[in-house]
Amino acid sequence: MIRTILRLARTGLGLLPSAAPSDEQPLKALQGNGSSSFDKLNILSLLAQAGYAFQKGNPKRGALLLGAATIAPKNKEASYLIQGVLTLDSIRKRLS
Repeated sequence: MIRTILRLARTGLGLLPSAAPSDEQPLKALQGNGSSSFDKLNILSLLAQAGYAFQKGNPKRGALLLGAATIAPKNKEASYLIQGVLTLDSIRKRLS
């Protein structure tokens, strides 16, 4: 599961031409991509949140966060919208 998430992160960030895992230096690959560090951090954060949701037994939230991480490189606004809706939903559940 973790390997799949890491493969998605690498391909989503455009680090590797294929989804195959590599032993290359990941930090060097992150530097020359052209997108900002904030965007990369957001994608990694979404992937971490998705992994945590799957681990805690919430596959629906995990799948939505994984989808948001997948579309984040091409459509930031949509990924922020999904993340915001999930946050509002969790706040609503805690308050009720």
